[in-house]
Amino acid sequence: MSTGAATCSAGATLPPQRRALRLPDRFDLAPVDDRNFSACERVGQAIDAVVAGWLASRGYDRLFVTLATPDFAMGLSALVRSLRTVSDVPILVLTQGDFVPDVEADDVAFLEVPPLVRLGHAFPADAQHLAVTLSKLWVFSLTRPARVAFIDADCLVLQPIDDLFDGEGFAAVPDLFINYKTPAFNAGVFAFTPSAEISRGLFQRLPELSVGDGDQGILNAFFPNWRQLPQGLNFLRAHALVRAQAQDQAIRIVHYTPSKPWVPAPVSPRDPVLAPLDELWTERLTPVEHVALVRDWRARLATAEANIASWMGPDTAKFLQDDMDFADGRKRRRRERRLKYGLVALVVLQAVQASFIAWMLLHQTNALK
Repeated sequence: MSTGAATCSAGATLPPQRRALRLPDRFDLAPVDDRNFSACERVGQAIDAVVAGWLASRGYDRLFVTLATPDFAMGLSALVRSLRTVSDVPILVLTQGDFVPDVEADDVAFLEVPPLVRLGHAFPADAQHLAVTLSKLWVFSLTRPARVAFIDADCLVLQPIDDLFDGEGFAAVPDLFINYKTPAFNAGVFAFTPSAEISRGLFQRLPELSVGDGDQGILNAFFPNWRQLPQGLNFLRAHALVRAQAQDQAIRIVHYTPSKPWVPAPVSPRDPVLAPLDELWTERLTPVEHVALVRDWRARLATAEANIASWMGPDTAKFLQDDMDFADGRKRRRRERRLKYGLVALVVLQAVQASFIAWMLLHQTNALK
């Protein structure tokens, strides 16, 4: 089994076997409307041909796939490193834009693909990430591998998972938090048997499928008859709030959603309780990555402190006074109280965030020693 580095007969270490794949020059990588079947089919066939050639050169008929963007760069590095400790199956990383992942591992290929989008659809401000996840659907362009397993770049592999390639059809892990009318799966980890029928059928049906829940809603609609995988193959970080399995030996893949371990700002007040799961992720970082992470957190802390200072400065008092000059009597006193309460709430929120970031910095700095 490969562990991320090859050695020659003389004992010298060889560089990792990485490959940058490219679609034919006629593809300009402009966004593709998912309702344009002919465009989806052309791009999909090109992806399939390029990946098939690379996979054949490696002598494999199975494949791990992930999608990575610049904001998931550190997550991708940890995922690939953890995956390489338990499997030697080739890994395909789909990328977009000018993002060039810095990943040191054997049998990893990077392929830039065009964004797959729903033109004219506006995602809510708090769900902009769903627009990016539509590009995960390019994995279904593949028709030639015997079996494909997709893993989100915010996952960490703890134990062997090659049994994802066992069986047939589409397989995934139930999502305990999805409020659908029927049982649904989380699309962060899934496996399927590629075929031209699946590829063509999915891209033909895309126009009629809602993108409101991103790729997850689309896949749950397209694969109503899916095979259930053990919960430990896609253990959502949020599941630790309702299941006492943070140290369970059955957990093989931790899926860091909604909070990401490389982002210090908590998504919910309960996030600090889940710190042990985040520590599993940080343990997989290299010293250089640790330094980069601490540097980023310090910058975030400085920004939070600057925000607090600006709100506590003389401009705040002037803002309050100017606003109160436009009101009198009871109305003025009510507005004053609202402004003060709002300011106090904002300061407290910023202080909590700054304290959390400082705590995480101290924790990670100690880990480096």
